[in-house]
Amino acid sequence: MKRFVFVFLLVIISAFTLVYLEPVRAHVIGPFTEGITHVSGWIIQIFGGQVQMRGNILSIPGFAVQVLDMCNGVEATIILWAAMLAFPAPWSYKAKGLLIGTSSVHLLNIIRIISLLYLGAYQREWFDFVHWYVWDALIMLDIVVVFLAWVRLMPMQERVEAVEVSKS
Repeated sequence: MKRFVFVFLLVIISAFTLVYLEPVRAHVIGPFTEGITHVSGWIIQIFGGQVQMRGNILSIPGFAVQVLDMCNGVEATIILWAAMLAFPAPWSYKAKGLLIGTSSVHLLNIIRIISLLYLGAYQREWFDFVHWYVWDALIMLDIVVVFLAWVRLMPMQERVEAVEVSKS
């Protein structure tokens, strides 16, 4: 358990330090955030919605959202990655978990962005509450559920090996 906590905190601190370095923000996080914004806009267009995309801003008639840090899924992904990397499991299983877990976090985050955009246009009085409380809780719940499912679905042989590794 001490190893898990140590590695978890090490990954969290290292990753947050890295993503908040200005060159990383400018050349990786900023373009990633714009990409998530545009994917959200494209999904709206696929379903016939009128949307404008400009950088990290999505707008529909009556409302616009700006996707900022803490809203782009990066921080949630770091938390999930820290838990998976800290957990004693074979690297091949960790890689699968990181890929599926990251996809899950970002898919849910895209749904979050789109829903908040429409919520702001049609029920603006609910926007802040849903944005700051409901969706934050749902994203954290997604991380917990994905992590626990990943642990639970680990094949028995890999669980035994992970326990043996953590004891040594």
